Amino acid sequence: MSAPIKIRHILIPVGWLFGNVARVRRWLYQKGWIKSYKPNIPVICVGNIAIGGTGKTPHAGYILNLLFPNFKVAMLSRGYGRKSKGYVLANTTAEDKLSAELIGDEPLLLHQRFPNMPLAVDGDRHEGVLKLQAYAPDTEVVVMDDAYQHLSFTPTFRMVLTEYENPYFKDYPMPAGRLREFPSAVGVADAVLVTKVSAPKSEVNVDWWRQQLKLRSDQPLFFTYYSYGAPEPVTQAAKQFALNADTEVIVMTGIARPKPMLEHLRQQFQVQRHYNFPDHFKYSAMEITYIKDYCDKNPGRRVIFTTEKDWMRLRSEDLKKKVSLLPIFIIPIQVEFLFENDRSTFNKIIESHVRRKKNENQ
Repeated sequence: MSAPIKIRHILIPVGWLFGNVARVRRWLYQKGWIKSYKPNIPVICVGNIAIGGTGKTPHAGYILNLLFPNFKVAMLSRGYGRKSKGYVLANTTAEDKLSAELIGDEPLLLHQRFPNMPLAVDGDRHEGVLKLQAYAPDTEVVVMDDAYQHLSFTPTFRMVLTEYENPYFKDYPMPAGRLREFPSAVGVADAVLVTKVSAPKSEVNVDWWRQQLKLRSDQPLFFTYYSYGAPEPVTQAAKQFALNADTEVIVMTGIARPKPMLEHLRQQFQVQRHYNFPDHFKYSAMEITYIKDYCDKNPGRRVIFTTEKDWMRLRSEDLKKKVSLLPIFIIPIQVEFLFENDRSTFNKIIESHVRRKKNENQ
């Protein structure tokens, strides 16, 4: 979250200094004065220049869905919020030992969707890719999230995500704002995606956005939004409920930007309360008990909705028993492209890049 306006003005000089340190650091890598590892296979980085909330995991999932049928794909993540250290490979970990605390909520979610795909977490992207290749030597492409500032590793394709309602051109470097770098850092991106678009396509002026984002003519720009699937009961208590327009809903989220999900739920149900926790929040028995008490005030009519990512953390061993008593539903999300033909254009860019890099390295 950006600092309040009055405080922000005080912090802008500090943000300017922070941004310039990041700019110099990137410049040193670009000049080759600090070495950066270049992989021998295609590596697609899904990143941003802001802190959280741009939709990296759903977009990484979209790319995995795109590539998985035709290529041998692996996934490498930092595993933000995990308690473990170093390299952890999900595929060699017993299923009953896998948790958000071990590999992070987002990697756990992607592992559940693609259980046969090699997936690892490692803060060192160079080492992580090498170890993934050692485990699965036939890997043809690695998808990597949140590595745009990891300059000691050079992905072969870098995309930057920026949120429609919080674009980077309206923000400031930390601590005045949420930017990790100045917007000029987007100059090395191979594609830019404006995510979570809330306006109809007739109101989105692509030329204006290109100008504001300061993109070159050879940098493709795409606009995406989320479509929401049917609610899925994830506890036995939830499976007893028949949802309808009169259902009273309690929303529980620990994500950076819950607003789109809230707006979607309010169109279908009677949203009574929203428990809004910080991104990657580690739930404890105290929060679960408090929410259960509120839910029990109107038994048989109140249910709980949360995100797929939050559900990964709610399934922890110390909460499992308490959580199982709650009527919890999740809302699956899917990335959609705002403009016609953009999906096929984006898919072609990604698939062509992978094939080209594969041929270059053979």
